[in-house]
Amino acid sequence: MPYREGIGVTLKGLFGGEAVYKKIWEQRKQRSPRRSAGAPGLNCLVLGGGGREYAIAWRLANCNSVTTIDAVPGNAGLSLFTRVIDQSPDNVSWLDEHVLASFIDLAIVGTDELVAAGIGDALRRSGIAVVGPSKDASKVEWSKSFAKEIMAEAGVATARSESFADAGAAKDALARWDAPVVVKADGLALGKGVTIARTLEEAIEILASPPANSGRVLLEEVLEGDEVSLQALVDGETVVALPPARDHKRARDGDTGPNTGGMGAFSPTAVLPDDQAQAVADTVIAPVAAVLAKRGTPYRGVLYAGLMRTADGWKVLEYNARFGDPEAEVTLPRIEGDFAKLLLALGEGRLAEYVAAEPIRFNKRAYVDVVLCAENYPGPPKTGMAVLGLDRMPENVLAFHGATKRNATGAVVVGGGRVMHIVASGDSIAEARDRAYAGAERVTFEGKFYRSDIAQQEVAVA
Repeated sequence: MPYREGIGVTLKGLFGGEAVYKKIWEQRKQRSPRRSAGAPGLNCLVLGGGGREYAIAWRLANCNSVTTIDAVPGNAGLSLFTRVIDQSPDNVSWLDEHVLASFIDLAIVGTDELVAAGIGDALRRSGIAVVGPSKDASKVEWSKSFAKEIMAEAGVATARSESFADAGAAKDALARWDAPVVVKADGLALGKGVTIARTLEEAIEILASPPANSGRVLLEEVLEGDEVSLQALVDGETVVALPPARDHKRARDGDTGPNTGGMGAFSPTAVLPDDQAQAVADTVIAPVAAVLAKRGTPYRGVLYAGLMRTADGWKVLEYNARFGDPEAEVTLPRIEGDFAKLLLALGEGRLAEYVAAEPIRFNKRAYVDVVLCAENYPGPPKTGMAVLGLDRMPENVLAFHGATKRNATGAVVVGGGRVMHIVASGDSIAEARDRAYAGAERVTFEGKFYRSDIAQQEVAVA
């Protein structure tokens, strides 16, 4: 590994203990903050390679304060405006080297797996601003049982539930539950760990199948009402709401078929208007942030609450410890101002000070995201097919890449299940929706499918 002038030590052999991180802190103080060699501005690192990470990088690229963006491992589309690095984003020793050698100022941990693996902790030891909670704080996502415990302590309304060590114990307890009942895998399941069983017999089948049969599991009452997604920037006990959105989790029209990571989304929504977002966040997110801080595991990152507006008020379905996907695709374009500076303030622990001087603002544009999926998704998808039509997007329509990659000739091909996010804007949800579907028709690949009813319920009540 070469010697870098101004660093004063060789990189080789440097990484492996707290002394290393102390040295990095010292070295960073000796150079002008947030300056790369030859260029002013922020050097950013986005970890992940889906539509959410594309949306994050795209929003950063529209900030005057940003000089460079690295995406790890990225996707075919991100290579158009970021430096895509073919490296595993959970390779901590490589991340340490990269942060130092590339003068990274701001890192955003995109995916739930990376958050749960503690990548945010590792990056923070390098002395940079990190948007992504600690492994301990992010347990509100990767353990549904823990989230219920925190909600109870915080006094946050949620569905009645029971937690069991395994599926067998849950099966034995079904006798005291009435159908329908929600079956939840306790850990991460890529958005596919929650199933509503319409009968107790169906619940038994779910408990015998992955992911419910692989560890701790919850039984939960079914809540009736309107579901909405509310993301917030959380810095200790400072909570700043982002634009609310609604998503579509089932694979097929009419909310039928298996659960997915998300088939589409839209923002704003009449279910939770923008001007009510902060008040709701103060009720369902701020108390949880306060409990985590009290426990000595303060949260610093994006905390996203899946909510249900019931006849008895707002109730929390779940928490996610990062930006939502596909929620990010329709909410980040609505955030005005310098998004990178906002995230930098969050990552450096000065969010309250920043928003006091620069209050967060949402634009009035409506955004709709229609997700184009590969054949057999959410099962093992068929991959490798050419993606065509990306150069024929209508006006006010963007193609945010998800699971795409480039083949040996450089062509864009299908690389996974949720291939492309067609994100359109308009003066209304109806206008944005029409544009999104026009764009969805222009992109082609073998086996492509998508839902035809994204945002339909919002248009119907408008």
